[in-house]
Amino acid sequence: METAIRIKSNELTPDFLKKIKALFSKEEELEISISPVSDFGLNKKESREEYVNRVNLAIRNLDKQTDTISLSDSEFENLTNDLLAAK
Repeated sequence: METAIRIKSNELTPDFLKKIKALFSKEEELEISISPVSDFGLNKKESREEYVNRVNLAIRNLDKQTDTISLSDSEFENLTNDLLAAK
């Protein structure tokens, strides 16, 4: 079993660790990797009005084909591979 869990640092509690331990056998070896995550501001608090304005702007940009990019499947695959390799 492999999983990625994204939590806030204040949610990392002894109870959380107990729940993770319960998912695996006592003899199973685990690998844990911890790194900070950037959400690029996607999880910031915003009012309903700010949200609607942001969505409407995105729709207008799509309609006008501004501030958009287009990638073929292979271009997207290459880009993601390059970004992952850069980590």
